[in-house]
Amino acid sequence: MSNGQEPVADSPTTQNGPSKRLLWLIGTVAAALIVVLVVLNTVDRGQLPGQEFPSQGNQHIADIGASHPDYNSDPPTSGWHVGRLARWGSYDYVLPDELLIHNMEDGGVILWYPFGTVDENRNHIERLEQAARGYQRVVIAPRDNLSDEFALSAWTRLERFPVDDYDAERVRAFLEAYEGIDHH
Repeated sequence: MSNGQEPVADSPTTQNGPSKRLLWLIGTVAAALIVVLVVLNTVDRGQLPGQEFPSQGNQHIADIGASHPDYNSDPPTSGWHVGRLARWGSYDYVLPDELLIHNMEDGGVILWYPFGTVDENRNHIERLEQAARGYQRVVIAPRDNLSDEFALSAWTRLERFPVDDYDAERVRAFLEAYEGIDHH
């Protein structure tokens, strides 16, 4: 240097900008932050209720019954569906998957119960309606192939449990985690 002083090797900056040591430190901190965020996201997602299924997308099909690939879960949690929604509320008859998937895409949760007699259906609906009170985007519907279990589905998430193991808090926890989250 012109003033007769030697440059300091540990100097955080030089005349040409940040030193290699400072850049290394910034890179290390950034990498550590990314690792922490990935771990926190994984831990948080692991604590969400239900099993996670890979998204099969949100492609619209022409109509109910139109040909499409198989769903990767039963009941389905994403995939091919029609461009209209089922009315939010309770049903005592089976609704097509291709209709209800659109409800899940729009932030809905489907509370499935085993299709049975009129009295069995009414009992299941009453229990599920009580648990879902206060939530707006909910469909309660029977499903043909549920023997003695309830199924709760949201976009890419599914939880099943026996009818004899019904727990309203478990249903509310699922609703709290997923109801209202739009997936467009």
